[in-house]
Parts: sequence; structure tokens; C-alpha cells
Amino acid sequence: MTQFIDIAETTSTEDFITIIDELANQAAEAGYYGLQDACLLIMEALNERLEAESPELSDDLKAALQDFPSSVAAYLQKSQAAAKSIASLLRHTDLNIPLIEDEQIMIAQTLVDDIAVTDSASDDIEQMLPEPADTSTEIIAFNTQALENHLAMLEHYADHAATNGQYGLQDVCLLVIDAINTRQQDETNPVTAELLTVLDSLPTVIVAYQHEPQVAIEGIFKVLGHPQLNIQLNDDEITMLESMLTEGIPADQNHTHEVEAPSKAVTPATLELVELLVMEAQRVDNLLAELRTDDTLADHLERLTDELDRYINAANIAGFSGLAHICEHIQSNINHFYQDTSHFTGNQRQLLQDWIDNVKSYLSTFTEDDAGLALIAQLSDPQWPLPLTPDTALEILGQIRSTNLSTDQASTAPREQFASEEDVSLRLPDDVNQELLDILLQELPVYTQEFSEAIHHLQQGGSTEDIDIAQRIAHTLKGSANTVGIGGIATITHHLEDILEACAKANRLPSKTLVNMLIDAADCLEAMSDFLIGQSHEAPAGARQVLQEVLDFANQIDQHGLQDSEDITPDTEKSALLDRLSNTGVATESDAESTAEQGQQSAAIRVPSEQIDALLRMSGESLILNSQANERLRRIKNQLQAMDTQFKTLQRLSDELEQLIDIKDLTGQTLNKAEQEFDSLEMDQYNELYTTSRRLIEAAFDAREMNFDARNELEQMGEVLEYQQRLVIDTQGAIMQTRLVPVASIASRLQRTLRQTCRLTGKHSTLTLSGEHLMIDSDVLNSVIDPLMHILRNAVDHGLEGDAERMESGKPAVGNIALEFDREGNNILVRCRDDGRGLDFTAIRQAATARGVIQPDQDVTEEELKRFILRPNFSTRTESTQTSGRGVGMNAVHFQVLSLGGTLALHSKQGQGLTVELRMPLPISRSHTLLAMAGSYRVAIASKGLKQILYAVADDFFTVDDKPMLRLDDVIYPVTTLNKLLRVAENRKKNQRHSAVLLIEQDEKISAVVLDSIIDSLDIVIKDFGHYIKKIPGYIGAAIMGDGAVAPVLDVPELLRLSAAAGDNYAEPIEMIEPGALLPKVLVVDDSLSQRRSLEQLLSDAGFAVHIARDGMEAVELLADFTPDIMLTDLEMPRMNGIELTAHVRTQTRIKTLPIIMITSRTTQKHHKMAEDAGVDFYIAKPVREDDLLSKIQHLLENKSEQIEA
Repeated sequence: MTQFIDIAETTSTEDFITIIDELANQAAEAGYYGLQDACLLIMEALNERLEAESPELSDDLKAALQDFPSSVAAYLQKSQAAAKSIASLLRHTDLNIPLIEDEQIMIAQTLVDDIAVTDSASDDIEQMLPEPADTSTEIIAFNTQALENHLAMLEHYADHAATNGQYGLQDVCLLVIDAINTRQQDETNPVTAELLTVLDSLPTVIVAYQHEPQVAIEGIFKVLGHPQLNIQLNDDEITMLESMLTEGIPADQNHTHEVEAPSKAVTPATLELVELLVMEAQRVDNLLAELRTDDTLADHLERLTDELDRYINAANIAGFSGLAHICEHIQSNINHFYQDTSHFTGNQRQLLQDWIDNVKSYLSTFTEDDAGLALIAQLSDPQWPLPLTPDTALEILGQIRSTNLSTDQASTAPREQFASEEDVSLRLPDDVNQELLDILLQELPVYTQEFSEAIHHLQQGGSTEDIDIAQRIAHTLKGSANTVGIGGIATITHHLEDILEACAKANRLPSKTLVNMLIDAADCLEAMSDFLIGQSHEAPAGARQVLQEVLDFANQIDQHGLQDSEDITPDTEKSALLDRLSNTGVATESDAESTAEQGQQSAAIRVPSEQIDALLRMSGESLILNSQANERLRRIKNQLQAMDTQFKTLQRLSDELEQLIDIKDLTGQTLNKAEQEFDSLEMDQYNELYTTSRRLIEAAFDAREMNFDARNELEQMGEVLEYQQRLVIDTQGAIMQTRLVPVASIASRLQRTLRQTCRLTGKHSTLTLSGEHLMIDSDVLNSVIDPLMHILRNAVDHGLEGDAERMESGKPAVGNIALEFDREGNNILVRCRDDGRGLDFTAIRQAATARGVIQPDQDVTEEELKRFILRPNFSTRTESTQTSGRGVGMNAVHFQVLSLGGTLALHSKQGQGLTVELRMPLPISRSHTLLAMAGSYRVAIASKGLKQILYAVADDFFTVDDKPMLRLDDVIYPVTTLNKLLRVAENRKKNQRHSAVLLIEQDEKISAVVLDSIIDSLDIVIKDFGHYIKKIPGYIGAAIMGDGAVAPVLDVPELLRLSAAAGDNYAEPIEMIEPGALLPKVLVVDDSLSQRRSLEQLLSDAGFAVHIARDGMEAVELLADFTPDIMLTDLEMPRMNGIELTAHVRTQTRIKTLPIIMITSRTTQKHHKMAEDAGVDFYIAKPVREDDLLSKIQHLLENKSEQIEA
């Protein structure tokens, strides 16, 4: 117990744990289960800090734990304030106790309930508290401060009552003040927690007196008669005081009991607004829990102020003006704290915590008569820097009562008659809550699509269940839009909800006219959703007209109800309608249920696309590093292989040396004179040469074994790298999955486009969508929306015939357009097929002739004619309408498809319809490519458009009108070279043919592209050129190879398209000279590896192109293919020495004048004379002085230049 007595000095985490553990055990025995739970949670949090090796406690947490006994002492004396203090400790951020709000409320309630029912068995706990003298001192100080606060508050209320002529209330306040002063002077009767509880309830009664005096007077006398105050009043004094209290009632409050009580019924809309306010209050609560009395306090207070701004706005929008006024008052107090954070203590934090708890309590009971009284009373506490004045409290109370009375009156407000642009505005408020906006934008497309599906079910016959679904969604959208502040959606959904509610109450399906209006409204909501989430660049232009139609219907229902003339669709018509629309792309009810079930299987989170792109980039970098590691591994294996060859050579030489040494007495003498008395048969004789040779053989064998071990380790390392590569590829694939969305997500937009075009053209059509469950990258799917809408409009306007014409040709009056989505490799295939008339080639030819594209008698195939409609400003219509005739539709589609790297194909059958086929590449960060040479450049060729790789022989090539062609399997292909496409000069030797041919498809044609050579086939990571380089036609990006070099990734179909567009303007590239070819060439011949490397480094740094040979024979082979400017050679070399090499050079006419410098360790005059006789220009002895060598080289090169000029 001594440790707990000295807890004020305790700072050790272990000591706190021991003490609180004992306290928890005693609390359980005494029946204080709430206190036990609180102790156990605190103890568990402290134990976790020890296990995490972070036992150091912050100063704020130490102070809170040291104050814990005082709170327990007050708690045992029935103080509800102390119970709140204990509960607030559980929310301390440094303890990090993972409690949800419901659990916190339950523990706080248990603490309060325990002191209400537990009157005994607390002695053991009290014994664990600090010494009685110390404890009483703390409690007396605590109670004294509390009494001072109550006295200040009562004096303030007394002065206010006197000012307003409420002398009865003034006398009540003065009586209580006298009773408190008397109690303070009586040392034998100290202030108890019970008295403080009575005084805590007094502000609530006083505030209630201002609004409901008749009810509050009873509460006032109940407080005055409490034995803890000991106020002695006789019957006459009680009667007089009651009379004064009654006289002090304001005139407009004398008959409060006669006012009709407000209705307790609350509309669903109000409940939803309250739920949103509660959610926002929890956000404020979370911010309060993060408050710390340290350097971060100012930042936290600033964040709290910003959050209160949003909360005030939300409260005003929801109609809770009293709550908004209270929040403004709290904001003023927080600003006061912000001005001087040094005076912000745990008491102020507890005040804020109690305030937000009271806010949540008020919202849960806001329809009750006494709602908000405790909230107002708490704000009158003098501990606030700016306590609530009685005048302000009365004003706020009136606003709160007005809120309660108006919860049911909003629906009776007159409906607008005319729609304005402001009513459909989608402008976001300046102080929009970004988090709530993100939530709305995530849910908005789903809700609008579900609303549209429900309305379409009604169009097909439907049921009242569809009305309920649509009404529920409209209600949800209205509440969410109101909270965020998007007035356009909130307004239209408000009136739609009223219309649907009228249908639901009448238990009737809407009429045809009403359904058509609801479909227009659903389309408008989806268009608004597309605009807000960024899928459309413009807000819907007809939104105001749609809202006006909604208002007209809503006002008609308000005045006359649902008229009997608005009959539902007859069964026969309903069946025919169902037959007509059975194949549309609108999801059926079972599909919707299936989709809902799938959506409930897993949770979803919002991840910014930038973060996903960053993850993809990092996974790509990992693949690049992996490929570089594999390349290094391959090089090391090659070096080990070379080392193994050298080891074999070394071992062979060692064996030869051993054989030579084993030959008895090579010189005819033994090296050991002392042992000549023994014959070799009598004793084996070993000398130093023999021992050294044996050690050399063993060392060579050991080195070879070590080489084998290293190769085994590298093989295992290769397996690890291969596994790591597969893992990174799988990770990249998983990340790519996060970008995928189903095709069904754009079905509603396509349906809407079809309906709008049909209305404008007066035609009828259904849309059949297949492959809607295919998952596609969201960027690709968004990019094809505009081209698809153009194609749909063209299909309706140009392709489909009118109803009468279709009937005459034996087709159904309602046309059909089918959209098919499929995936082929790294491409998305989209086919739009209509059952209309197909392309009118006669009209196309006439239009092309009129525009001078072709001559009247020119022979043009249908394949060529159909490509004309993709030209700019080309149209077969003579008059333009809202949907066609301007010649920009298909050209715009073709341009967008090409800009995305895709292709467009047309397939038409006269009288049967047109099929437009789009092939769009998927965004790929990793691709399988061919590594090839184009001139002296290494390039990577993407598989886009690649149909076949083959090796053609010379007989397969021929020319037609000087144009090269390739015949393969009786099919002729035009031929071009990759070098020509890249404008790169040929780098092949004379009479060397191209080794590979690629068949590439481009614009429905296949061309043959010949290459110099194909080096390899491998997977690469494609990287773009960055922000500072624009898109380069024909290039997808670049790739970093395993050796660190960069290779461009080619888009060969686009290169073919650019080459065709250039036509005769093509110019042969100028032959490019490699920079290294301009440098003077030096041939270094030396059998010493170290000498070769040092000379190579020196000469390379001096600006020479260095070639290396290991001996004279290798040098002769090199000299057969190129002519150096100078040669440096060693004297002593195997196979052919430097003298022999020099003599050979001087006999060759082509190189007989080649300057030669000999570098050797032989310094005798005899060797020097031998070199001069062989034809060496300079003889240099090792070690070489670098400056001397370079000056001699420069001198020889200058003499050679003078001889050439001469």
C-alpha cells in the first residue's frame, strides 16, 4: 500500500501497473465493476507499452495517472463528475485503448450505476487510497473549487434575474448562495459529493424556468428542500416565494400549459439528418480524444476549430439552429484557449469532452421536452473562459424548442412552381467537407444506377417494390446531397421522393407519362453523377427542364392527387413491352440481386489512383532491378566458365611440369649433395622444385573445386531471383486488378445515349450488351465511352431505318444494336453491330467524287470506300441535324482511337447492318518484346500488331514497280525495312541479307518488316519518357535492359502508318558515323592481363580507340580486318613474340608503315638492337612513364600525317 500512498511521486510504469492491479481486485470484491473494468483496461494498455519496449510515459499521461486516486476518492463519495473523469482517462491517446463508442458509453454508464446502488464494501478500496489526511486535503480542495464555481454562477443568475424583474428567481439564487456560504463555514459538516450533485442540477432547473416556468417551479422547491442545503423555510415563506416566482413569469409564458404539445413524430428525412450530425459529432469527439497538453495542442485546437465550422454549417442546413449557436459559442471558447495554450489544462479538456457527450445525448433525445437543458446548463459552468450568459442561454433554448417544433412542419412548406438554374446547380460550397464529399462521390454512381434500374423495371411493368426501392434511393441521395451541399441533386431527389411516396401510399404504379418523366429524371441524375465524378466535362444541359417537369407532376399530385385517368399499363401492352425490351442491356431484377450479393461479399476502400500508379511504378522498378541482377548473374557465370577453362589449362600445365620434374636428373646432377651416397632406388629424393610443383597442382585442384562451389551457389541464387521475379509479377498483377472495373459500370450511360438519340430521330431501338462482366482498366474504359457514344448515335441516325421502312423490308419495327466486349491478349475488342441498312457505298462514292477525293471513273474497291467515312468533314448527308451531317462523328472516333493506340475496322453487309470493331490496347507496364538491331542501335519491338515471325529466303522476295514484295503461302505482302521506318542508315556488311521478317497488321492490312537481326526475346518493363518529353509517334516508351542500357520500345503499326502518310516525301537518311570511329585507333599487344588493362585505361582516357590482342598471332588476325593508327607490343609473348610480329607487319604492303612502339622489361643493348633491326620505331623499358609514352605516340602520329600529306 505504500507505493500507492506515494503515487503522486510515482513515474514508473511497473509501479502504476502494480497499484492499479490491486485496485482492480478490490473494486471487484466491493462490487464496483465499472471501476474494475476501467482499471483492467488501463493496466492492459500499460502492459502493452512494456511489451512494445516503450515504457516511457508522457508527462501528460503521468499527470493523469497520478490524479487517478483523487478521482477514485471523489467517485467513492458518489460524484458523477468523478465517474466521467475516470471514463475520460480511458480515452487518453497515449494509452491507445481500442474502445468503440458503444463500449465507452457502456463503461461510463456502469460507473454511474455502481455509485447509485453500491453503498457498502468500499472500505477496502478507501484503504488503498492515499492517507486520509492527504486524501481529504485533495477532496476538500476539489470541492472548494467546485463550490466557488457554483457561487459565481449563482451570483450571475441572481443579477440577471434582478435585471429582468424576476425577483423570485433572484431570491432562490440568494438562498442557495447563503446556504453554501454557511456550509463552508461549518468545519464539522464538510461539503459532500451529494451536495455538489444537487448544485450541478440547479442550472438546468433555472434555464427550464425561463421556458417552462410552471414545470420548473416544482423543481426549484425540490432543490431548496434538499437536506444538504439545510434551507429553513416556513409555509408563509414558501407561499410568498412561489407567488414571486409565478409573478416573474414572462407574459408570453403564463399559459405555457395551454400550448399544444409538439408532435413527437419524426420524419425519416429528419432522422437521417440527425444521424449525419451524430456522425459528425463523433468526428469532433475523436479530435478531442487526440488533444494533448504539449507542443501539438495549438495544431489540434486549430483542426478542432475547422471541424466545428463544418459542423455549424451542417447543423444550420439540417435546421438545428440552436445546436449551431452552441457550437459557435464553443468555438469562441476554443479560440480563447488557442490564444494562450499554457492555461489549457485537463479540466478544460474535460469540459470539452462533457460538452460533446451532451451534444450526442441531445441528438438522441432532441424531440423530448427537456432536450438540450443539460447541454445549456453545462455551458453555464464558470470554468469556461466564456461561460454562457442567461440571456444567451434563453435565446438558445428558444432555438432548440423551435427546432423540435419544426421537425414535422418542413413538409408542409409550399412547393416551388418554377425551376431555376440555382435549383439544379452542382456547384460545391467553399467549405465543403472533403471526407463527406469523397464518400458521396463513391456512392453516387451506384445509387443513380440503381435508381435508373428501378425506374426501368417500372417501365417494364414492375411492382410496388420497385417504387419502394426508388423512393429509398431518392431519400438517401437527398440526405447525402444536402449534407455535402450539392443543391442540384438534393432538389430534384426531394421532389422525386414526394412523387414516389404518393405512388406508394396509393399502392399504384405510375402512368406511362409519369414513368417517362421519371426516366428523364433518372437520366439527368446519372448525368449529374458523371459530371461530379469527372466522367463528363459538362453538367447536363437539360437539368432545369427536367426539374420543371418533376415540379409540374409534384404540384399536380399535391393539388389533385394521383388521378384515376392515370391508368397503369394494361397486361397486354405490358407483355408486348416486356417482349420488346427483354434483350436490352438493362439489368434484370435477378441480375440486380446477384450484383447486390456480390457487393456484400467483400468490403471496399478508396485508394487514390496516384497511389496505385506509384505501386505499379515501384513494382516495375523491382522487375528492372531483378533483370539487372539476372544479367549480372549471367555474366558471373560466364566468368566462372572462363575461369574453369583457365583452371583446366593450369592443371594441364601442372601435369606437364610434374612429368618434367619426374624425369630423373634433368641436368645430370642432384640438388642435394649431402644425399648423393644413396641411390635413387634406395631413397626417394625430393627437392624444393618438386615440392613447389606439387603444391601448385594441389592449389590448382583446390581452386577448381572452389569454382564448382561458387557455380552451385550461383545456381541457387538464380533460383531465388527467379522466384522473386515471379512474386513481383504476381504482385504487379494484383495491383493491376485494383484498377479494373466491369463493363456494366458504363451500361447506364450507353443506354441513356441510345434513348436520347432515339427521341431526337423518332426511331426505336434496343441495346443488347454482352461481356458486361468483363473487367477492364478504368482509364481504358473511360477513354472508349466517347467513341462508343458517337458510334451509337451514328448507328441510330445513319444505320437504322425508320419504323415503316423496317416493316416493309420484313424487319421488326424496333431496331437492335448489339455491343460486344471481349479481350484478346493485351487488347480489348469492342464490336458495335446494328441490324440497319449498312453502308451506302453509292452515296459514299458520290460524296467522295463531289469532294474531289476520287475521280468519277476511278476504280475504287468497297474496302477503300468504307475508309472514306473516317476522313475529316466527310458526310453523305446534305443537311446537318443535331445528331449528324457535319462530317466530324466517325473522324473524331477514328482520331480518338488512334490517339489511344488502337485500331478501327468496318464490316458492312448491304441491308443487314454495319459492324464497327474497335481494338484498344490495355495499359501495360510489362510486356514481352523482341530485342533487335536497327543499324547500330538496339531496340525493343512490342508485340502490338505482330502476326508472325519468320526467316524468309531470297527467293521469297521480288519487286513490283520498284517496290519490294514478299510472297508467302501465295499471299503477297508489301515490304519495308525497320531501318527505313526509323530513318536509320543501314549498318550491314556488303552482300549481307536481312535475317528476320515480321508480319505486322495495321489498318486491316498486313505488311512485312525486315530486320537486320533479332537478338533476344524477353519480358521488359516499359517506362514512359517523363513529363518533359511529349509523345513521340511510333514509340511506346523505353526500357532499361539488364546491363543498364536504355532501349526504345517501338510501336511498329504506328511507324507503318506514319510512313504511309509520308508517301513520296521520304528521304534516305544520311549515313551516321559513330563517334568512336573518329578517334585514332591503337592496337595493344601484350600477354600480361594487368599490362593490357593499364594501357587500355591510359589510352582510352587520352582519347584513343583501343583494341586488344593477347599475343602476336591474335594481333595478326585483328590486323587482317582493320588498320590501326599505331601499335604497342610486348617483346616476350607466347606463340609469336614482338620481334616476329614487327617483322610480319613490315612485310605487309597495307600496314608496312604502321608506327610500332615496343614496351618490355628487357633493357640490354642486345635486345634493343634486335628490335631496331626488326623495324620498331621506339623501344621503351618497363615501368613506363605515362607522359613519355603519350608524347612518343603523338610524335609518331604527327610524322605519319606529314608523310600522308607529302
